Amino acid sequence: MIDASDFYAAIERNITRSGQHLFLIFADGETPAFAYTIGNALQGLPELLLIGNYSPRVAGSIINELGRKMRGARRPLEGDIDVGGRFPARVRQASAQARQRFTLQAGRYLRHEEYDVLQVLLCDPDGVYPGEPGCAAAYDVPLA
Repeated sequence: MIDASDFYAAIERNITRSGQHLFLIFADGETPAFAYTIGNALQGLPELLLIGNYSPRVAGSIINELGRKMRGARRPLEGDIDVGGRFPARVRQASAQARQRFTLQAGRYLRHEEYDVLQVLLCDPDGVYPGEPGCAAAYDVPLA
């Protein structure tokens, strides 16, 4: 079992190496899978959150690419962002409840809850995003 100092040291190494650490959390029956970052808040930027039962490879690739774009621009992402697919990823401001529900380890690592979270939305195969009428059920994730 890993102890807390090793756990946070691994997060620190990833942030130092690539600008952010990525957590991938698998679905538990009630809550869908989700992925989120830790480290962007250290640069005054929001952390990123992607909710949905996507493969870890897809979720990780998208979140890592969006984090690189955001840190490179030195400003929060807005609207629709090209990630190389048929449709762009869309970002929206997440709620304070989302921060508490989904990005728990970010707050613990940062030792405060004063950071923003952007939710990343991926559309269904027809280009319909979560929360829009007609979004396929598998893609219609909670708006956090």
